[in-house]
Amino acid sequence: MNKSKLLIAMLLGASLVACASTATETSTVGKYDIDGFKTQIEDGRLWVFEDGSEELAFFEAHGEPAKQFTNIGAGPEGMTVKAASQESLDKYLAATSGAEFDIKGFKTKVEDGRLWVFEDGSEELAFFEKHGEPAKQFTNIGAGPNGMTVKAASQETLDKYLSTFKK
Repeated sequence: MNKSKLLIAMLLGASLVACASTATETSTVGKYDIDGFKTQIEDGRLWVFEDGSEELAFFEAHGEPAKQFTNIGAGPEGMTVKAASQESLDKYLAATSGAEFDIKGFKTKVEDGRLWVFEDGSEELAFFEKHGEPAKQFTNIGAGPNGMTVKAASQETLDKYLSTFKK
């Protein structure tokens, strides 16, 4: 008789844990929404969609799309961020992380899931904003905030930023 009570208690406990984890995940739906974007959490990863997009409608109707773009650890609270297009992923990260990674004397931009760093008011920043990535670039893979790859137009700028930014 004690074994059956123990078994029932274990099953009840497991059911409560399952309900609690489901409630926790669904309660965060929309927590990371920003203007122009809807978010959903699935398997601990943050899916981002442009508001009203076909990709969002597909996700809601069918689940994860076959074609996915991922940026590990680059989202809010270090979450992995996923999207149906690289463009949507970059737009979301740029909208949510630009100010988060800016520090005194530096401006940051997220492009293709990588964090570009520039000194405030530099010619390199003006060039980047006007023309995009410079031909000469320096990269430090996984060394940035949330494990992001960090890029700069000079090794000096890259080193200064990384030594100043507190992870």
